[in-house]
Amino acid sequence: MKTMLRIMLIVFASLLSGCATLPTTSGNPELILTNIKIDCVRSVFMNALMNQGYTVRNVSDTQIVAGKTANNAPLWYHTFYGGAPEERITYLFFAMDAPDAVRIVSSAAYVSNQTTASEQVYAIQGTDADQEELMSMQFIIEHQCRK
Repeated sequence: MKTMLRIMLIVFASLLSGCATLPTTSGNPELILTNIKIDCVRSVFMNALMNQGYTVRNVSDTQIVAGKTANNAPLWYHTFYGGAPEERITYLFFAMDAPDAVRIVSSAAYVSNQTTASEQVYAIQGTDADQEELMSMQFIIEHQCRK
């Protein structure tokens, strides 16, 4: 369990610092898992997010959105009204044609004036390193959530 938490920490940290374009169809880090329990995969991601200090903002069958105050965000994302921006991570879950298969696409953003009408989202582009780290999680997730 500690190994998975360390991997998740590395993934989240690297998601927030990228700038190169990925060779994936979405342009963001993504992972395809087969022969797994999709509810278990969502549970693993939610637990990892909460263990890293994120507050889960929204959960549905197709996505998880979580955020926490970004103390290390670039200064231009801070606002007088809202203070430090929020680091927001979103995982999208897409059902595949094969049974018990899911495509997971992750994205990250800094959000200024979070939870207000003037909320502004600044997307952070994932890198090849982010993709490799997400791929390294595949074995751990498949081992825990094997159908």
